[in-house]
Amino acid sequence: MTKNRIKRKKTGIIWLIFTLVWMVVIFSFSAREADESAAMSHSVGKMIGRLVIPEYRSWSEDKQGQFAEKIDFPVRKCAHASEYAVLGILILGTAYSFSEDRGRKIILLCWCVGTAYAGTDEFHQLFVPGRSCQFRDVCIDSAGVLTGLILFSLIKHQIAKHSEKKKTCKN
Repeated sequence: MTKNRIKRKKTGIIWLIFTLVWMVVIFSFSAREADESAAMSHSVGKMIGRLVIPEYRSWSEDKQGQFAEKIDFPVRKCAHASEYAVLGILILGTAYSFSEDRGRKIILLCWCVGTAYAGTDEFHQLFVPGRSCQFRDVCIDSAGVLTGLILFSLIKHQIAKHSEKKKTCKN
């Protein structure tokens, strides 16, 4: 085995470990009961209020709570998409480390893996008190995976382009 292949394999193992750890993080968020999950998203809503609305701190506790409640749905859905975008990046990093394929097939396979995980994660929520399995969330998660895959691909492409430009300038 060449030094380059050994290095790629070691890098792949690191990507794989991060991917599995992130899957556990996602699972742990999904395993939280409805009340705990709602409290977490409300606290994020209140933090957004403090950061974005100058007069937020002068509002009554009740008005702050109403604001957090109002933005609860988009906060939750953005959280879904974001955590799955990270998963998409990690899955593609793992795949690129173990495979020579850099084309659409590997990206499609990674998207399918991420989407399948989203489906199993939603199914798991059927067994968590107060939570449910939502097809809409699987779609949002799947879009998040795709966003991560595209983002990773674009960054990788820019890095390769920059490296090639550097090589050309040296010669």
